[in-house]
Amino acid sequence: MSRIHFKEVNKLIRLVSVIDEALSAMQEAVPVKEAQVREAAQAMLDLEVMKSLSEIPAEELRASKAGIRVGALEDAGYRNFRDLSEADDSMLEKVSGVGEKQIAAIRAAIAVCRRQILEKKTIRLSVDDPSAENLQLILALAVVRTEKPVIADAAKVQKEFHQQTESILPRIVIRNSFRWLFSGKETKNQTVSAIDDLTQFATSPVYKRACTLYERYLEAERLSQEDAVKDFERHSAEYYILLEHILGREAGPGASTEYLPADLAVQIDAFRIDKEGFLGDLRAYQEFGVKYILHQKRVLLGDDMGLGKTVQAIAAMSHLYTGEKGGHILVVCPASVLINWCREIRKFSRIPAWLIHGKGMEEAFDAWLQTGGAAVTNYEMMGRIIDQINDKVTILMLVIDEAHYIKNPKALRTRYVRMLDDEAKHILLMTGTPLENKVSEMCSLIDFIRPDLSWQVREAAALRHTQEFREMISPVYLRRKREEVLAELPPAEVKEEWNDMTQEDREAYAQQILAGNFMGARRVSFLQEDLSTSSKAQRLKELCMETEEAGRKGIVYSYFRETIDKVGAFLKDRCAGIITGSTTPAERQEIVDRFEQAGAGSVLVCQVQAGGTGLNIQAASIVIFCEPQIKPSLTNQAIARAWRMGQVHNVEVHHLLCEDTADEAVMKLLQEKQSAFDLYAEESVIARAAEAVTDAEWIQEFMERERSKYLPMII
Repeated sequence: MSRIHFKEVNKLIRLVSVIDEALSAMQEAVPVKEAQVREAAQAMLDLEVMKSLSEIPAEELRASKAGIRVGALEDAGYRNFRDLSEADDSMLEKVSGVGEKQIAAIRAAIAVCRRQILEKKTIRLSVDDPSAENLQLILALAVVRTEKPVIADAAKVQKEFHQQTESILPRIVIRNSFRWLFSGKETKNQTVSAIDDLTQFATSPVYKRACTLYERYLEAERLSQEDAVKDFERHSAEYYILLEHILGREAGPGASTEYLPADLAVQIDAFRIDKEGFLGDLRAYQEFGVKYILHQKRVLLGDDMGLGKTVQAIAAMSHLYTGEKGGHILVVCPASVLINWCREIRKFSRIPAWLIHGKGMEEAFDAWLQTGGAAVTNYEMMGRIIDQINDKVTILMLVIDEAHYIKNPKALRTRYVRMLDDEAKHILLMTGTPLENKVSEMCSLIDFIRPDLSWQVREAAALRHTQEFREMISPVYLRRKREEVLAELPPAEVKEEWNDMTQEDREAYAQQILAGNFMGARRVSFLQEDLSTSSKAQRLKELCMETEEAGRKGIVYSYFRETIDKVGAFLKDRCAGIITGSTTPAERQEIVDRFEQAGAGSVLVCQVQAGGTGLNIQAASIVIFCEPQIKPSLTNQAIARAWRMGQVHNVEVHHLLCEDTADEAVMKLLQEKQSAFDLYAEESVIARAAEAVTDAEWIQEFMERERSKYLPMII
């Protein structure tokens, strides 16, 4: 029998015991941590209430008609409702003429104001607010957010880990050399056998997984306020989703139900969404939107740009697909967002996504017909597939993105879409374009999904700005504005706009790859002289149109002077000015001033090195990058020109990208650089080095890989 190292054995026993206890304790920690969030949220609300009470003068008490001597209160130093709320009864009783009756009236008046303030107050988290209440709430949320996936995974291994612990540890009777000397053979054999089992258990996947989870849990417990604020800055939307969940703020109340008949609002809010196959999270207003889509079955979702219409659609699709595996869903959208739709469906659901476009569309379409899932196609392709769907396939949900494309009932694409009226169990029309001022377009769309309502809407067109009109269309048209549902206005939303290269894009890109020109390859889709053949330019034009429809303005960035010049010429009158490295400071300010006075839909076109510094462009709230930048700091500085104090809109950032090109490779590189960069302070030497690393060796490897793909094309 080999010698037993009891010191090492006891160390392992203690570790196994600690992890076993921690895995069990994690499940009990959830309500405690959520209670800490609620406590921090209440503290933050109390702070906001106090700020508001301080703005209400004591003079307002005269309206109570309770005989309160306001002048005496003011002379005693109680000049506003905050002063009064912080004083206890004994202090107020010292004021001449203030007795029990007057104090009760004061408390009642403050209570009414407090209730009214709370009804309007929304918690606004900020990376710039140094208050203890703001930082404590961000930290409490960060801990829950970080621990949540750890605890979920721990629950999966806890039972098996505990069983192994309970099976092995009690059998290790001998735990030191002294007792070993005075133990019998049977006890020694039992101990040796148990130690062997413990050693083997310590090499098992369950043990290793438990150790990893325990370490991650400890890291979350040690999370600093600084780290929490940085995480919030990158993932603010997820923090607000988590906050809504913990505070129990359900989807029903608020702007979502403002114009709905009360009984219908209750029915919709009671609808239960099956989220088993949905892989994302929903804001409260988004959850109500999903319920609305599913309950009403045929609707027009008109939420403001940036409120997440796509994720609401995918959640609704996922609900239906979970209930009917193998069912067919059809998404029809502009060609420029085909890839985006496929990526988003795969990201947020377990629904198979089939791209019905370009090379391989026949095979993808046949596979969709056979196996189901979500087919994503564009309006132009409908003519090629409609005959194989019409009267032949039952569609769980027909989703029409940018539904104003089918506003003309005489257009061929409109007629193709409307042929699926009987085949679709659910129809969802989506548009971020406000339709209240275009009643004829609204009626054309409503006529497709609810023809019984369209004639009423036409007759009431003159009432389109009234509450009666909104109530009339509410069963079929749901529209929420940012200020209605995002009172905290998340500061920035980033979207990757993936585009399928045109033939001209591909040929020009291949030439740069074969020539070994990496910087040329980075200009993919802006290489050709005629940008009418550029997939990125077409998406850029659409984004500019959406920007105009939303009453906003934008800024377009590129690293390359050639791209800047081409984009400026391509956008024509939409371009309010061009700023490059050669633009003088005086010219820059003149251009910015002109841009601020320009109308909705105007864009400023800037070279990222020049537009990223020294400019304040609060007039722009849509930021578009023509290509990903190699340095994260370039991107961050450019966004910061619009995302700063004084900005009244949440900033939307769009990255124009082409799949399977330098764009995709650079985006992956950026993620790696940003992770390294985030480990250090922005000002540190290491941080600057981290974002500069890689480039020569990485470029060489990338160009070799790309060359191997394109070289066979010319052989």
